[in-house]
Amino acid sequence: MKRNNSRSAPGSGVGMASVLMIVTVLALTCFGLLALSSARADRASSARTETFTAAYYAAEGRLQQRLAELDAELASNDAALEEPAELVEQVREGQELVLRLEPPTDGGRYTVASCTLVNTGEWGGDEIFDLWNEGD
Repeated sequence: MKRNNSRSAPGSGVGMASVLMIVTVLALTCFGLLALSSARADRASSARTETFTAAYYAAEGRLQQRLAELDAELASNDAALEEPAELVEQVREGQELVLRLEPPTDGGRYTVASCTLVNTGEWGGDEIFDLWNEGD
C-alpha cells in the first residue's frame, strides 16, 4: 500500500476556498452598494438639472415673447429704441435672465447687447472648518 506524502494538513484546501469565497462576496456587496449610492446621487443631480433647465427655458420663452411685443410696438410706430433698455425675467428664486438692448447703430429698431443669467440672491459664505491646526 502506498502512503500519501503530501505536506499539507488534511482539509486545509476547503477552509481557504471558503475564506476566499467570503471575501469575494463581501467585496462584490461593497461594490454593489457603492454603485447604488452613485446611481441615487446621479438621479438627484439629474432631477435638479432638469428642474433648472425647464425653468431657464421657460424664462427665456417669456423674455422672447416680451421682446417680440416690444419689436411689434416699435414696428407699428415706425420707431427705434432711443436709449438702452433691459428686459428681466425670473428663472427661479435668486436668479434672473437679463436681456440688454442698445439703440441701433446701423439701422433697425434695436441691437441685442447681451443675454445673461444673473444671480440676485444673497451670497452666504460657507462655514470655515479648521481641519488642521499647526500647533496641535
